[in-house]
Amino acid sequence: MTSLVLIVLVSLGAIFLWGLLAPRSQWRVLVSWSYRDPHTDEPSGSAYLLYRVVAALGIATMVASGILTYQDHLNNLPKPPAPPTAVQVMWGTTPPVVVNRVITSVGTAPKNLVDQPILGYQAVDGQTRQPPYLFKLAPFVLDTATTENGYIGKDPDPGLTALDTAELVVQVKGDPRCFPHAAIVRETDETVSVAIFYGQSNPTDGAHTENLADCNVLASGANVSTLIPIPLASPLKDRTVLTLEGDAIREVPLVQ
Repeated sequence: MTSLVLIVLVSLGAIFLWGLLAPRSQWRVLVSWSYRDPHTDEPSGSAYLLYRVVAALGIATMVASGILTYQDHLNNLPKPPAPPTAVQVMWGTTPPVVVNRVITSVGTAPKNLVDQPILGYQAVDGQTRQPPYLFKLAPFVLDTATTENGYIGKDPDPGLTALDTAELVVQVKGDPRCFPHAAIVRETDETVSVAIFYGQSNPTDGAHTENLADCNVLASGANVSTLIPIPLASPLKDRTVLTLEGDAIREVPLVQ
């Protein structure tokens, strides 16, 4: 149907253009054969002028209709996706949330908790609040994540955030039913080794049971992208960030 409409429009356009530029030629080809004496019955100059006006109006109408139709077509095209934000480029499509807790390292890996894979890290200067975008991210919130239920660390001092005393943040993607319970941070002059342990709420009787480890280790689409501030004894600088097993953790480049 579209091809047929296009053929009709092109044909009409050609006829209107012919009538505008050469009305006498058009009359002789299309009409004169119907007269016994075409030379005698040929239209006057005024009639040819009217032909030109009609042809010009026809062309103008077709051009206007074509422009409006094309504009309507453009308006109905699917909208292109918005370009990713700087935060999405750095941390993924889902904006991360920040654990607003001041963390103290534990000595050994807790039992019955998930060693949550660390997906990346970025250096932080809490003293100067750099990079500033981190301080604008939403906080991690889960109703069951309380100090009494095993939530990692402690609340920052009034007027401060956990980022104010951090030297780096690490990213994990945790099961939405779970939250961070503990972290191990080991520093040397050349390296910083980090591990994050996830679980569900502590049982009300205080015993650690297997349900604490009922958290998806592999990040799924439903898992929560979470940044965890890590305080260090000194600024990170050129030190390498590793897992406890000695594998390098990806540094996330800062995108402004």
